[in-house]
Amino acid sequence: MLTAAVLPSPASADPPLLATYQQQTIRFTQISSSAQGVAVGVQDPGLASLLRDVGAVVTWKPGDRYVLITTSVPVVVSFAVGDRRYDVGPVSLQARFAPYESGGQVYLPLDEVLRSLDLALRRDGSTAVLQPQLAWLDVRASGQSVDVVAHGGAPLRPRVVAETPQQVVYEFDGVGTTLPGVRAVGTGGVRTVQVAQSGTIRDPKTLVTVNLAPGATHDPPRSNDDRDVVLSFAASGSSPPASVAQAPSQPSGPSAPATMTPAFQQQTAAPAAPAGPAQVTGVSVTPDADGYAISVAVSGNASFEWHRLRDPDNRFWVDVKNAQLQGPPIDQTEPDPLGALRVRQIDPSTVRVALSLSGPKALEVSPGTSGLTVDVGRNDVADAPRAGSGSVGTIVSTGEETALVTPAPAGEYAPPGDDSGWKFGPRGPSYVPTNPRLIVIDPGHGGSDAGSQHGDLSEKDVNLDIARKLRDLLVARGWQVRMTRDSDVDVYKPDDSAHDELQARDDIANNAGARMLVSIHANAYVNSGPYGTTCYVSKPSDFALARAIESQLDGDGTKDDGIVKSHLYVTLHALMPAVLIETAFLTNPHDYDLLSSEAWRQKVAQEIADGIGDYAQAYPVPNQPAQ
Repeated sequence: MLTAAVLPSPASADPPLLATYQQQTIRFTQISSSAQGVAVGVQDPGLASLLRDVGAVVTWKPGDRYVLITTSVPVVVSFAVGDRRYDVGPVSLQARFAPYESGGQVYLPLDEVLRSLDLALRRDGSTAVLQPQLAWLDVRASGQSVDVVAHGGAPLRPRVVAETPQQVVYEFDGVGTTLPGVRAVGTGGVRTVQVAQSGTIRDPKTLVTVNLAPGATHDPPRSNDDRDVVLSFAASGSSPPASVAQAPSQPSGPSAPATMTPAFQQQTAAPAAPAGPAQVTGVSVTPDADGYAISVAVSGNASFEWHRLRDPDNRFWVDVKNAQLQGPPIDQTEPDPLGALRVRQIDPSTVRVALSLSGPKALEVSPGTSGLTVDVGRNDVADAPRAGSGSVGTIVSTGEETALVTPAPAGEYAPPGDDSGWKFGPRGPSYVPTNPRLIVIDPGHGGSDAGSQHGDLSEKDVNLDIARKLRDLLVARGWQVRMTRDSDVDVYKPDDSAHDELQARDDIANNAGARMLVSIHANAYVNSGPYGTTCYVSKPSDFALARAIESQLDGDGTKDDGIVKSHLYVTLHALMPAVLIETAFLTNPHDYDLLSSEAWRQKVAQEIADGIGDYAQAYPVPNQPAQ
């Protein structure tokens, strides 16, 4: 099991915290505060009472690093000791501070626990109130009809409080929201959807105003479960759908085309930037005269980097830094020339918006105070800019002072979430291999060390199969490849120590002067909750390689857990750039099915090979022919 550094716990416990929830009092007794925020013990009786009330279940036992909370939706919320990153279903977020262990139990950041339950702690004078939230709205279009799906942290009972031919106003009693703003829709009889909060902290109300096109019709609100409500509309001359689209059992990518999934836009020109990470509140795609405009709505201050790959790849992505995605990820097909749109949280502090273009299309990235716009034209261009950067919010920058026409991603990078100043220059690592065309692939475990085993799969066998597939791809592309093992054997000797075994793997790469080392693994945990793909690095020179591979693994079918800095032996003691890839979790049913698939293992090998190719192109070895 991988371990992480544990942050120091607060010096002393706080008095009990009394909070009003649904006309009852919740008494939190295991509370501890620091400058970073309030923490609650996972065994706190008040927390247990709250979880029972909202239909959630916590999974943890003394000595465990992971704490899993399964909500009533159901969504699995996963926290890890010493790691600020936490997962809410498929979305990876970053807490204000990392969970820590004290007195034999784990303490979790209270605000993040409440947020995962669609609750918020509000103060009404000296009284604390646990306020249910209208957590998200999902706009889904089908032909001339539109469904607006609302999801909340308490049963939703909307009522129409005002109605004219031009608009309908719904009041959601008992829930607050952090979604105030206006969302442009422009189809299915709906022009815009506006959200505002009213009422008091103890008796909150959220108003949803739907502005209609002439002749539009609507149905009464329909609930497909207590916390999900569907509002249906249709353009003039059509009628709302006979069967209302079911809201997802957990946040997922919108089912409508992205042109019907616009972002909330703040009505003020330049809202004050909130403290902490910026929020990516939505992404919209709208046609224009020359192609399409992709608008990324950002609340707060953030920097961004964008890159595109050459023909025939023609992929484009923009990473919004120090940001968190509000709402479910998006993964859907778009009309030519866009091909596809994907929006997701690729690591705890980076939101990625990616396009699969149909060719080397003209594009322009324009930042503003409330986000950025990517204009994609229909015409192919030659020698187009391939990378750029800038910032949005109170300081808007296009990054024109840096070279926009570059052969591949360049500049200084630091691992996401790492504030140690761990960076390297645009030329990449300073290591110069004596054999620049050699790649060493390390299939983890083997022989007397089976690694993790689950069902019919053994980690050592899965690792070897992926490694062999990767080797064949790289050799076909002209690389020299050496495997630390090419069969089910120990690299050093049977039943050897972990130190001797791992050092033997590093010795193979170090003695051969290899260009890079790639170690292949499969993950596991004590229960089925955690899932996803993670790239581990240990040295500054590792990050560029991991970044290139992780960018390709973004679409491998499981959750992208990003890049994690950890002092793993193989990567730390390799002289060359090295990355250890945990491809998926054997203990998660969905990931297990992927690992069982020959086609998926081939796909992962292909993505790793593509990432290696991107890295080699971006960071060529001096005085060597192009790879």
